[in-house]
Amino acid sequence: MPPLLQVENIKKSFLQPNQNLFSRKKNTVINGVSFELKQGECLGIIGESGSGKSTLGKLILGLEKPDSGNIYFNGQDIAKRAWKKSAMRKDISAVFQDYNASVNPYFTAAQIIAEPIDIYEKLAKDDRKLRINALLEQVGLDSSFYNRFAHQMSGGQLQRVCIARAIACSPQFILFDEAVSSLDISVQTQILSLLADLQKQLNLTSIFITHDLTTITYLCNKVAFFYKGEIIEYIDSIDKLNQVKNPYSIQLLESVLGF
Repeated sequence: MPPLLQVENIKKSFLQPNQNLFSRKKNTVINGVSFELKQGECLGIIGESGSGKSTLGKLILGLEKPDSGNIYFNGQDIAKRAWKKSAMRKDISAVFQDYNASVNPYFTAAQIIAEPIDIYEKLAKDDRKLRINALLEQVGLDSSFYNRFAHQMSGGQLQRVCIARAIACSPQFILFDEAVSSLDISVQTQILSLLADLQKQLNLTSIFITHDLTTITYLCNKVAFFYKGEIIEYIDSIDKLNQVKNPYSIQLLESVLGF
């Protein structure tokens, strides 16, 4: 089976802020990262704050362009203009950490969920409503949430709405960037359980970016340890976590799992 997502030796730098315009230096954030994912696989990318993992997520989503290297989705380079105009864009979706910043506060849950539907599918009014209610049910919310605004929902409920929006057009790939880290522990467990169910139901390919190893062990079947813009260790099966060699990986495991 060919890979759905291929990341090939990508690099990304940003100019450091400096008062002297002519002496500004570049800060390398991503340095030669490569990996691939096949349909149905879930890769956990774990690293501390500032390691560059969220920048990697933006590159994969096409929100940033790499300085060098390539990212292919279904064989197409996502940095090319043809990709940006392609209907295949609906096959990539995302769920972010800050659910409040991810939604229009003046939108109801139905309007939030319908955003990708209205762009890519343009359903008739009745079909649109049926789809939205089905998506609400799929993420564990009933139809009473249809006309609720963001401020009328808890954090966990609003993140469920964001997940419903992410799966609304049946994407092949979803990137989760710290998608549960701002939620209470009990709510985190509920959302992770929901995501695990959706992975199986929809055969999703996904990347879960986090600083918390316990969430990765719950959801992912592959793990990449990220440090200072590089993948320092890659585990192709979650069952091999106790075989890591890198001191940073070992330290993480010992602090969280007691290996």
